Amino acid sequence: MKSDDDTRRRAYRSDRRREQAQETRRRMLEAAGKLLAERGYAGTTIAAVAAEAGVAGETVYAAFRNKRTLVGELVRTSVRGDGSAPPAAAQAGARAVAAAPGQVDQMRLFAADVSARLERVGPVLEALAAAPDPELAELRANVDRDRLAGMRRFVAALERRGPLRVDADAAAETVWALASPELHSLLRGRRGWPPEHYSAWLGETLAAVLLRPGADEVSRPGPSEH
Repeated sequence: MKSDDDTRRRAYRSDRRREQAQETRRRMLEAAGKLLAERGYAGTTIAAVAAEAGVAGETVYAAFRNKRTLVGELVRTSVRGDGSAPPAAAQAGARAVAAAPGQVDQMRLFAADVSARLERVGPVLEALAAAPDPELAELRANVDRDRLAGMRRFVAALERRGPLRVDADAAAETVWALASPELHSLLRGRRGWPPEHYSAWLGETLAAVLLRPGADEVSRPGPSEH
């Protein structure tokens, strides 16, 4: 008959193995991100990732199967901030944007949230944009599609607080372009803007382009305010 101590020991060993596997996965993803920034996609081989992470190549293959899947997971975790975090739309930043009482506050909160995400994922996407590999075409298309879907949700949150200068489709595509990884890279990387400067510029620019004069003075109440 198995004792309670035996059960606790097995549970402890199981938890430790899970934690070790998660730590190994995190190291491999960090290694891939570092190598992408330094060497580009072509130079980021499975062998190089394994060496950088201090694991065997077979360990990387077992976790991710191939380089394309590894990079796709790196993009996903960079956007979310953590491999176990929920999708961006379910995180605190997006909820705060939706709950903000006025459009100006929504713009400021959105700019801060998306800026933090671009700090993490921007270098990865920049490396992928420079890679001609056909196998990345689907990944880049998925990133573009997901970003636009996020911008549509943001525009819908704005419209719940009041009208915009343009229709919803034009507004979403405008946000998609201005809050793009490419423009973030241009201003943060090539122009050397500090993160807080970029975030402030993004919020102010989006407000100027999309919001009507005196926007918060005519804002409609949100669902929670009825």
